[in-house]
Amino acid sequence: MTIAGSVDHRTAGSVSSPQSSTAHALTYRPDIDGLRAIAVIAVLVYHAFPQLLPGGFAGVDVFFVISGYLITGIIDRQCADKSFSFTTFYARRILRIFPALIVVVLTTFLIAWFVLPVAQMEALGSDITGAAAFIENFMLHEQIVGYFDPGAERLPLLHLWSLGIEEQYYILWPATFVLIARWPSHKVAIVAALGLGSLVVCLATPAEQAAWAFYAPTTRGWELLAGSLLAVWLRQHSILRTRAVSGSLLAAIAAAGLFAAFFSFSGASPWPGVRTIIVVMSAMLLVATGDTLFHRMLRWAPLVFVGLISYPLYLWHYPLLVFTRLHFAGAAPEWALFAVLGLSAVLAWVTWRSIERPLRFGAAPVAWRVGPLLAAMTMVGAVGTAATTTRGLPVRFAPEIRGFMLSGSETTSHWRRGRCLLILQPASEFGADCAGQGGRPLLLIWGDSYGAALYPGLLHFSPERGYDVAQYTASACPPLIGYTLAARPFCKSINDDVVQRIGHLRPDLVILDATWGHAEAVLREDLPRTVAELRATGIGRIVVMGPPPSWQGIGLSHNVLDYYRQTGKILPERTWFRSNDEWTRGREALLRALAGEVGVDYISVRDIFCNDEGCLSRIGPGGSQLTAFDAAHLTVPGSIFLASRTLDRLLGPSR
Repeated sequence: MTIAGSVDHRTAGSVSSPQSSTAHALTYRPDIDGLRAIAVIAVLVYHAFPQLLPGGFAGVDVFFVISGYLITGIIDRQCADKSFSFTTFYARRILRIFPALIVVVLTTFLIAWFVLPVAQMEALGSDITGAAAFIENFMLHEQIVGYFDPGAERLPLLHLWSLGIEEQYYILWPATFVLIARWPSHKVAIVAALGLGSLVVCLATPAEQAAWAFYAPTTRGWELLAGSLLAVWLRQHSILRTRAVSGSLLAAIAAAGLFAAFFSFSGASPWPGVRTIIVVMSAMLLVATGDTLFHRMLRWAPLVFVGLISYPLYLWHYPLLVFTRLHFAGAAPEWALFAVLGLSAVLAWVTWRSIERPLRFGAAPVAWRVGPLLAAMTMVGAVGTAATTTRGLPVRFAPEIRGFMLSGSETTSHWRRGRCLLILQPASEFGADCAGQGGRPLLLIWGDSYGAALYPGLLHFSPERGYDVAQYTASACPPLIGYTLAARPFCKSINDDVVQRIGHLRPDLVILDATWGHAEAVLREDLPRTVAELRATGIGRIVVMGPPPSWQGIGLSHNVLDYYRQTGKILPERTWFRSNDEWTRGREALLRALAGEVGVDYISVRDIFCNDEGCLSRIGPGGSQLTAFDAAHLTVPGSIFLASRTLDRLLGPSR
């Protein structure tokens, strides 16, 4: 978030004086640090206890405004007195941002070395590289990780997406503004036009590109430009500062807007979007107005102190929260989360006092400080590249468990991703080969990524048993007619399209396979509708595949690692260690009953993998192969194991 790149205006000389309407004085405004504190506290609470402050993530938007305001104030003032230097500007940015960032990223990597399996370390390596190059927002979008996605909370450096946006702004904006400054009388209009253009792009971005709207500088730039507009406006006007009554009223409205956003907004709403305007306008008004009751509250010493350390505080808190939740397999107790926030504050103060300030304001020449920081950041990027190119640094693990540290690519390479397993793609992207090779009988898999995981197993036996396999699957889209999901806007149209394809192909068997983690009401309404639609196309046999065993935390590879560290032994072939069997059994009972009600076959995957002694975690010669590579997706050996024990039923006659 933008706390990471916030300008320290105590030394920047970028803030308008309450007494001056024509020039920027070097007056320090502690209320801006207080506003920073409110924003960072909101974000920290949201990350630790989202149910308490469901809109706390909007604190990032407050910091976008503050950063745009302060940075533009610096450049505008220096352009006016002809003292602006690109070299000096970027040297100050490096001294401000690099020290704490380098320390936190390397510490995160060191912790990950000991606790993350290869898949997560590979993803972290990508994020480290993105952080070092300040393109983490683009890296996350390429990984198809939305900020509000459930799996996103397992990424230790997810929070650096906004640092990427802010630094991209810092790279482009100085040269742009120097050009704009050639027309002093038109500065306000030009900056306003740029901001309005970015806002239009943001609001016009279609729902299916919501992740891009969240991470893209083109759709986020208007928030920083709002602060920039405020900076150039206040060099020429002081209306909000000189009218005490109107200033107090506007500040009250702004404060109410911020707190309403923090408490009433949530990640379920499109963001950024129309609601974001409320947060941006509120932040602008609080910066623009002067000595009101609210500003006196923001100048409260403890708030100002939190504002001063807000940058390292933000950097530290998120990876520590992620590792804590991983330690407790996703169910961290409240006391642990409170302890993490306290530890984050202590580390932030130590970082600010012992690392950040000495490097920023030390007596050594600037070049002697900037050079080593650039070298250190290059090293950080190299660390990230090494973690990615080695597929998660498997050398970290003992030889006896190294083979169980799966990255996931060993399995997903068999899923025909982007062709027969669509990822945020419309149904038109299904490949021709998804329909099979024209053989009979034809078994058609319809489902989400769990259905894709079934495909390699069925394909393995197709030459031997003389059948063909078709695969129409889409990530996070269960085979349910009428199902909708905001994060997967193509689900409904994909499912409608698959039914039409089924009517054309007339497969001998349709297999419905999914996570089945959806609300009971959704399953009770959509499954009967789906079965009716299939029967209307002439399909005689339909089978519902139940959910496979699931594992708590990151997944089975991580559990193997933790079990080995706790006991010095390999995870047993059958085990209840971190099994999520209670949920699986409950979901299975519901699906079995629904299948009976609508008159279709039901296959219990749990019964195949689990008995009274536990669920299979390892299979194959000497138990050398994991059954799942993450929380529940079957590996190729796991899929073959399942197919071998279900084919007789799948190929048999209707019940």
